[in-house]
Order: sequence, then C-alpha cells, then structure tokens
Amino acid sequence: MSYDFGRGGVALLLAAALTAAACGSGDEQRRLRETSRGEYDPATGQLTAITYDRNKNGRIDTWTRMEGARPLSSEIDTDEDGRIDRWEEYGPSGALVRAGWMRVATTEPPSPDAWLYPGADGASHRIEFLDLNNAGALTVARREFYEREQLVRVEEDKDGDDLMDQWETWQGGVLRTAEFDDGRDGRPDRRFTYEKGALVLIESEPDGTGAYTRRVVPGGR
Repeated sequence: MSYDFGRGGVALLLAAALTAAACGSGDEQRRLRETSRGEYDPATGQLTAITYDRNKNGRIDTWTRMEGARPLSSEIDTDEDGRIDRWEEYGPSGALVRAGWMRVATTEPPSPDAWLYPGADGASHRIEFLDLNNAGALTVARREFYEREQLVRVEEDKDGDDLMDQWETWQGGVLRTAEFDDGRDGRPDRRFTYEKGALVLIESEPDGTGAYTRRVVPGGR
C-alpha cells in the first residue's frame, strides 16, 4: 500500500482534476465533469465537499470533505466494491496527517483498524494496528516505527490489557533486542539481545531505575 506524504498533495490533486475537466478532450471533460462534483454551503458559497475519480476509470472512488480550498478528510473505495476501505486526514496545509485502512472487517459500517502517521521529515513514519482488547473495544495493539522505510522499533500489547508488554529494536531489517513485561505492569523485566539473528545475551531483574542487574550469556560464552 502506497501513500503520498507530500504537502498539499490532495489540494493539488483536486485542482488538477478540475483543470483537466476544462482542458482535456471532449470525452475526458465529460467523464471528469461527471465524477468531479462539488457541494457548497448555501449560506456562504464555500466548497464543503468534492468527489473524485482517482484511477480515472469513470467511477467516483473518493469523497473529500473540504473547507473552501482546504481538504479536511477523504474516504476512498480503492477496489471499487462499494465499501470504503481507506481513510485520510489532512492538516492545515493540506498535507496528510494520517491514513487508515481496514485489515479485517471488524465493524459495520467499515472503519479503519490500522493507521499510518507520516513523520514531519518525510522519511519516517509510524503504523498503529488496532485490535479488540479484553473489554471488547478496538484499541492500539501494536506500533511499528520506521525510518527511511526500514523498521527500527516495535511495541506491542500481547495480552489485550491496554499496556504494552513487548518491545523490540531492529537494525538493518534484523531483530536486535526484545524486552518482555513479565509482571504485567507496563515495564520490561527481561531483555534478549541478538547478533546476526543469534541470541547472545539475556538480562533480567531490573532495579528501581530499570537497569538490569542479572546477565546471562547463552552457552556460557
């Protein structure tokens, strides 16, 4: 799944659609006029919503809430099966703030159970995966942190109690450390360290500052 993190990308996309509708061929103008429809506030005349055909096949697949020229949010049917499966929210400049999608059909009407948050630097992002907790509510069960498209860190709630209980660090696509909360208090109690995929150190028994006081080298090396 690909996302455009560019600033003002949605506003430019919509502007391009309207320009194409005015300047394209006769068939293209007609198709774009049929799919690029605006709604306006009757009191102010301000644009409040617009539809769009992202893949240019003649079908409306994107519905965007607008505040004049500024996009607020979009709902998108990427596979055109009649159900929304992607959600986007935009900031004051029109830049993407977060993008959601549905991994598993858990709600009706459909709603996202994963959210991607682009970093301000354009090279990092975070993905949050939602799942049902012990109380049956949809909450964040896993967070993945990326830098330049590489996974660098993970935190996960394995038992559904709304407390993260497993933490991982990654380097070059390889697991470096994994920490575990055995006491179910949201704090790590053990840490495994790996080198080239092999377990080389086990640490446990953290003190009051969280520093591990016991170290075991597997195999007695």
